[in-house]
Amino acid sequence: MQDRASATPPADDLDQRVRAAWPPAVWRDVNVAVAVSGGADSVAMLRGLHALKDEAGGRGRLFVLHYNHRARSEASTGDSLWVSELANTLGWDSITGLSSQSGARSEQQLRDERRSFFRQAIQDAGARYLATGHTADDQAETVLFRALRGSGVRGLAGIRPTAPLTEACTLVRPLLSVRRSEVEAYLRSIDQPHREDATNAADVHTRNWLRNQVLPQLEERVPAARANLAGLADHAAEASDTLEALADRLLGEAALREATGWRFDSRRLADEPPGLVTAAIRLAWWRAGWPEGAMTAAAWRRLGELATLAAPFAAEVFPGGVRAESRDGCLVLASSESPGSC
Repeated sequence: MQDRASATPPADDLDQRVRAAWPPAVWRDVNVAVAVSGGADSVAMLRGLHALKDEAGGRGRLFVLHYNHRARSEASTGDSLWVSELANTLGWDSITGLSSQSGARSEQQLRDERRSFFRQAIQDAGARYLATGHTADDQAETVLFRALRGSGVRGLAGIRPTAPLTEACTLVRPLLSVRRSEVEAYLRSIDQPHREDATNAADVHTRNWLRNQVLPQLEERVPAARANLAGLADHAAEASDTLEALADRLLGEAALREATGWRFDSRRLADEPPGLVTAAIRLAWWRAGWPEGAMTAAAWRRLGELATLAAPFAAEVFPGGVRAESRDGCLVLASSESPGSC
C-alpha cells in the first residue's frame, strides 16, 4: 500500500451518515473495537466514529484492531505501523495481530485468521461492539457474487447491518449505506491519507474481477446497478428473516434437540411446504454448529426429502460427517457414527 491524499472541495458529512446509521447514544458508554486495515473504508469509519465520540463523550473507549496477514511482505508491515500511528494520533489504543504464516493463502484462510484474531482482541478490549467498514459497494459485490454461486434467499440478503459475533459482542457496519466514492471524497475533504492495497487492482480473485470489471460495465448500461443490488439484499433479508421465524417455530413443534444432533417428526414435516422444511433443517444444522460450506443446494434438498420420506429406512452421510437416518416416522441428524434411534 502507498499513502494517498489530495485536496478537493468538501464532501457530504460522513459523520452524520454514521450518526444516522448508528447513534452515539447506543455505544458511547461502552468499549468499541474498530477494525482498520488502513484502506479508505476502514479509515473513514474510524475518523467518523472518532468525531462522533469526541462530540458525544461517554465512558467507553475506541480500540483500533489491525491484523497483519503477512501476505505482502514489507507492505503488510507498513500497513500495521501506519494504522498504529493513526490510532496513536487520534488518542486510541491499538491491538495488532500477526499471522504465524506468510505469503499467499486463499481468501477463506485469510478471513478465518482475521476472525480468530478479532474474537480474541474484542475479549481483550472488553468491547461490546466490533465496527467494520463495509460499504454499499461491498454489499453490491457480495450480492452479485452470491447470485453467481447460486445462493438462496439467505445468501442474497448479503451483508447485514448488524450481526451477533459472540455472546458479549455485536458486529456493526455503520457505512453499509455509503458508496465507496463518498468515502474517498470524505477523506479528501478532511485531508486524511489512507493506504492502498495494490493487490486489489488484480483480477485474480473473483471478487476483485466483479469490483474492477463487471460492476463498472453493468453501471454503464444500468446506472443504478449497485443501488439495485443493495435493494435486492434488503428485500431478501426481509424474506429470509420471515422464513427463519417460521422455521424456528416449526423446529419447536416438530424437532427435538439431542446430545449428538436433532430428531425430527417426519409426519409433522410432511404437512409443510418443502422450502420451509429445508429452512428448518438448515436452522437446526446451524444451531448444532456443523459446517455449511460444502453443503450444496442439492444436498439441502436431499435432506428435506429424507425428512419427509415414507420409506421404512434410508441413511446418508453429508458433508462435515453429519449422518442423516430416516426410519419409523422420524429423521435423525447426528455428528457421530451412531445417530440414535427414533
